[in-house]
Amino acid sequence: MQTIAIIGLGLIGGSLGLALRQAADEVGGPHYSVIGYDSDAQRLRQAEQRGAVDQASEYLAEAVRDAQIVMLATPVLAMRGVLAEIAPHLRAGAIVTDTASTKAAVLGWARKLLPAGARFIGGHPMAGSTGSLEEARPDLFKDAAYCLVTGKAADAGLSVDAEALQIIHDLIAVLGARPLLLDAETHDRCVAAISHLPFLTSIALVETVAESAERDLMRQLASSGFRDATRLAAGDPAMYQSIVLTNRAAITAWLDRYIEQLQAIRQRLQSAQERGDEGLLALFRDAQRHRKEIIG
Repeated sequence: MQTIAIIGLGLIGGSLGLALRQAADEVGGPHYSVIGYDSDAQRLRQAEQRGAVDQASEYLAEAVRDAQIVMLATPVLAMRGVLAEIAPHLRAGAIVTDTASTKAAVLGWARKLLPAGARFIGGHPMAGSTGSLEEARPDLFKDAAYCLVTGKAADAGLSVDAEALQIIHDLIAVLGARPLLLDAETHDRCVAAISHLPFLTSIALVETVAESAERDLMRQLASSGFRDATRLAAGDPAMYQSIVLTNRAAITAWLDRYIEQLQAIRQRLQSAQERGDEGLLALFRDAQRHRKEIIG
């Protein structure tokens, strides 16, 4: 039986625990013992009550001491401190992985802070929603891409612990997710476009409306379109602050390209003919087609 420690029991950490517990309960399934830790004592109790963990630990060192696999599911900026704190207490050969939305920074911290005997495999499940432990569910990762990141593109010549990578690969398959191997820069650049940029555009739209003198009227009028376009603005502010601060270069580059697109649309709209503009229609048709190609 493998002992897995989950550090951080919000939406992702809680869902990891529920998925692993469910897999362990299946006939012929892998057997896991899940230890959970969270700095919030109330959340830790809730995770135990919900069955997301077999054992709740109030102490971080205690949680990781006997674990073969340690999964970090904290906000990105908290991971540096967590890595430093768990480093002296890891068992020899332990595998440490994470679920952070940015990878280059976390990989750098892991290399600097973890002991020589520990093995680190970066991870990022492309699944989730707004909410915390209350919204955790065992099927959150089903059919979702789950990125595995072992290093930067410049590290291609460095050896990768094949055994550790295979163990985490198999663990992700147990969750029902699809493992996807990437280098850190490619990961951070791509998720900046499809995950981090949408959050910032959601923020911009909310603030645009909030600053209007007709805000109260628009509140009454707002329906599914506004709700869908601003869903990400309802996310955890601390989590997103961690994300944007550890991926600012890639996000800034995509913001620049997004602003260029908005300016081009603005110019096309200003010059459009009232009776119909083929340029605008073509743009909308292209976007409709491209959306289907990107997300189905």
